[in-house]
Amino acid sequence: MPREKLSVIIITRNEEKKIRRCLNALRWVDEIVIIDQSSTDSTAQICREYTSDLFIVPPKGYCEPDRKVAVEKTRNSWIFYLDADEVVSPELRAEIESVLSDEKRHNAYYLPRKNIFMDKWIRGSGWYPGYVLRLFKKGYARFSDDIHDDIAPVASYGYLRNPIIHYTCENLEEYIYKMNSYTSILAEQNYAKGARIKPVNRILKLIIVPFAYATDKFFLKMGFIDGFHGVMIAFLTFLTVYMMNAKLWEIQKGKKQVRG
Repeated sequence: MPREKLSVIIITRNEEKKIRRCLNALRWVDEIVIIDQSSTDSTAQICREYTSDLFIVPPKGYCEPDRKVAVEKTRNSWIFYLDADEVVSPELRAEIESVLSDEKRHNAYYLPRKNIFMDKWIRGSGWYPGYVLRLFKKGYARFSDDIHDDIAPVASYGYLRNPIIHYTCENLEEYIYKMNSYTSILAEQNYAKGARIKPVNRILKLIIVPFAYATDKFFLKMGFIDGFHGVMIAFLTFLTVYMMNAKLWEIQKGKKQVRG
């Protein structure tokens, strides 16, 4: 049967260093819809070289709230969601096109991700294969507005073999910048959901839990197979969880001062 037409959706915000690499690998798709969160660099200008379906929206600090907006802007029934720091290999392209030509296909597909962290493919720390749902038919995926919440299937789903290539962070400066931004958002969301740092759980939340996450990454999820990169990921995991809970504690104290 003829291949179903495919729309790719991408959410961007100040991605001028990475977006061209992503878009160059998508010249075969039928439509590219980009939601740009008011970039202050040349991201939007670069995107216009590849598609006229570029929509500027206010910045949110993370991409999840605009995924549904992007889907609504597409004209085709099949959607492929991609981040600006991800790339589709020729092998993955061939596999996707094969799926879209198959009458017995599922309504959604999980894909593995090959994460490149500071120029190294990370095989441990639970990072590979790290399946994410990215290819789906309209109406067969569920979205959350919470940061780092994955897309979920609502009907039958399958798995593809070839991974998305994900260029996570090129250096520690980029990681620290993202960590500071994301932990602030996570702390706000957790506070809104009722999470609190109390005297009875302060040591647990600020020391034991971050240490447990780091230990899980390095030992149980075999971060050690990546050598020093695995050590860095474990340490940065500790720091990320600590910062999220410390910021939650900071929010609490601020709210109490306002009420007082």
